[in-house]
Amino acid sequence: MKTLFTTLSIFLVGLTFYAQDTIKLSDFESINNTSWEGTLTYKDYQSGELSTVDATMQFKIEGDKIITQVQYTYEPSKNYKGSIKITKNGTYFGDEKVLSFTEDNGTKILVTTYRGKDDNRKADMYLTHTMTDSTYSVSKEVVYLDTKERILRNTYNYTKIK
Repeated sequence: MKTLFTTLSIFLVGLTFYAQDTIKLSDFESINNTSWEGTLTYKDYQSGELSTVDATMQFKIEGDKIITQVQYTYEPSKNYKGSIKITKNGTYFGDEKVLSFTEDNGTKILVTTYRGKDDNRKADMYLTHTMTDSTYSVSKEVVYLDTKERILRNTYNYTKIK
């Protein structure tokens, strides 16, 4: 009986550990054809200090893609335009694996992860997207593989303007 209980416990913990939410394009319908203004706050690689820059952003859904455009008010050479597809039956947001997606009282929270490099070091990146009808934020945390040090690399905070 003890062995059965132990085996069942390990199985249930394993299921919980590997449980993963999925997303679909309709989860982002509320931000379709919207414009936003706000800031990007990031940790500077050289100084280690936090810097903040003004930014604007637009979202649009075209076919099976979410099109994002970001403009930096005082650094237009850094402006960005890209698209994201939801793939692998809703378990990937672009190249990022979906860890969780929740919706509660008008707030949607999407947490994703991917492995890459930060400051020329291998790291796991964790992005938390938080959306309401009037606000949108994305925070990027970095966990370095060699030390397990965890830092907040940057945060976008936006308010809807259209």
